[in-house]
Amino acid sequence: MKLFKEKKNELDEINREFLSETLNGSAILHDAVTQFIEGKLKKGALDGVIEVEHKCDEIKDKFVQILFKDKRALPFLVEDRYNILMMIDQVNDKMEFFARFLKTNPFKLYDEVKDDFRDLCSACSQSVESLINCATLIETDFSGAYKITFEIEEFKRKARTAKFTLLEKLYKMDDNPTKVYITSKLATYLYEIASWSEETSDYLRGLIIKYPSR
Repeated sequence: MKLFKEKKNELDEINREFLSETLNGSAILHDAVTQFIEGKLKKGALDGVIEVEHKCDEIKDKFVQILFKDKRALPFLVEDRYNILMMIDQVNDKMEFFARFLKTNPFKLYDEVKDDFRDLCSACSQSVESLINCATLIETDFSGAYKITFEIEEFKRKARTAKFTLLEKLYKMDDNPTKVYITSKLATYLYEIASWSEETSDYLRGLIIKYPSR
């Protein structure tokens, strides 16, 4: 029992650090995209997202090492905890990929789609924030975490609406095909962050059903 508590406490501490860094990366990305929309982006600001992803990789490796050191200490939870970590790590990967892609973009955003891009960015940021809240709450409050999964679903819908509204306007533009293409990819890659956040929340909802007594 003592071994279980010590290991659980150590994992909880590392997990909190991992989730906190993920939230930090989302905030940095949101600020950078806001600057991009306003035409004021200094691309060095995107390095913060990349640095967070690297730091989260280090934390993830530490978590996995402790998690699998003695599987008997966490019966029935090892695989689930591993999957949660890896799925949230994919959020970091997608944020990093978008940040790197945005760094290569030589164009300013079209005025006609700025509001849609802002809506898309906001929905993505809120989906990640809610996912982190859900992953934190699932440790102690299944009912509260369950409710948050539906909030994330709604943020994904808002992101999808903003994405397709933007693309509908974009594909009607008679302009530089390269700029149109890159802008469409930016919208798609940004949307994927919200989409994967919702995919992860679906998995968390499944765990709540799997362990209904917690």
